[in-house]
Amino acid sequence: MKKVPTNELKVVSLFTGGGGLDLGLEAAGFKTIFATDIDEHSCLTLNQNKQKSKEKGRDLFENAFIHRGDINDLTSEFIFQSANIKKGELDLLAGGPPCQAFSVFGKRQGKKDPRGMLAYEYLRLLKNIAPKCFVFENVYGLLTIDNGDVFSELCEQLSNPGNNLNYELSIFRLNAADYAVPQFRDRVFIIGSLKGGVITEIPKICSPENSDKKPTTLLPYRTVGDGLRDLPPMGEVLANHIGRKHSDRIKERYSLLSFGERDSKTRINKLNPTRPSYTIIVGSDKGGGKGHVHPYEPREVTPRESARMQTFPDWWEFSGTSRHPIRQVGNAVPPLLSALIGREIKSVLFNRRKTTLEEIVNFLSLEHLFKEDISEL
Repeated sequence: MKKVPTNELKVVSLFTGGGGLDLGLEAAGFKTIFATDIDEHSCLTLNQNKQKSKEKGRDLFENAFIHRGDINDLTSEFIFQSANIKKGELDLLAGGPPCQAFSVFGKRQGKKDPRGMLAYEYLRLLKNIAPKCFVFENVYGLLTIDNGDVFSELCEQLSNPGNNLNYELSIFRLNAADYAVPQFRDRVFIIGSLKGGVITEIPKICSPENSDKKPTTLLPYRTVGDGLRDLPPMGEVLANHIGRKHSDRIKERYSLLSFGERDSKTRINKLNPTRPSYTIIVGSDKGGGKGHVHPYEPREVTPRESARMQTFPDWWEFSGTSRHPIRQVGNAVPPLLSALIGREIKSVLFNRRKTTLEEIVNFLSLEHLFKEDISEL
């Protein structure tokens, strides 16, 4: 693998999954040089899209070494060798350890759940790689596990992971809907800077329409209708755009639901086309992830429609059938949210030109989300 030019901001990505965090960071001007996940289909997704991007003249993931493996076995030495970097050279370490152990929707076992301990593998690699900055993503439930003790311990260790490293932390609880993602999705982002820089704000793009009855420069929330705009009918036109087959009984139940109403059997809600989507859910490790009910058709949304709610571009294809794409989509950081975080890291902590929203939207092919002029955002 050729070495990335020294003027590029380089990213090592852990727990990469289907690539949402990385897509956004690349849209903001970073370059992924190493990505890893234990999931076979996630790694196939990354490799396949890397090759497709090359064929289409894009430089997405151009210099990324994609490694499938258990994070417990991953060493900094392997990353250095694979990505052609040395300790202390990396600009940004990024990743969100699997969040089920911390989620308020799960059993909230925290550190008692082995998945909860994967955060400490992130800490181990942070200490050994010594990047200039890092970003750590997780569910907002992390804030309150054990009355906040788990979060306090995590922040203390992220601030001082060892080897005389001292990171200044910027901590944000963000809802994706405030950042032009057509979905309510509440997450925590911890950003660390070795040089002590602090990000004071991730400026919002959107707000609820007429939320305070005062004029605002913010755009209204992007809705399910915005997310689905110009999407071809379900079928073979786009990858991952085939849904589940439903019995006539289920179709009848779904057809009788009002916007926002929950189906009593499948426990999923019918999307309202005038509001952001409910959070895209994943299901258990054995599968079971479901889309929400389509606003106009008596069926669950396809993985591609869920990917639209997550702001993945239509050209980003997910490997696998049935539950595999659903899990990759549901586990991801929305690329648009990631990009808006990434541009603040780039401009504030690295003193580089701030990428515009228009540039990000063009990179991610998200023009369907905006009817307004976004040239000044």
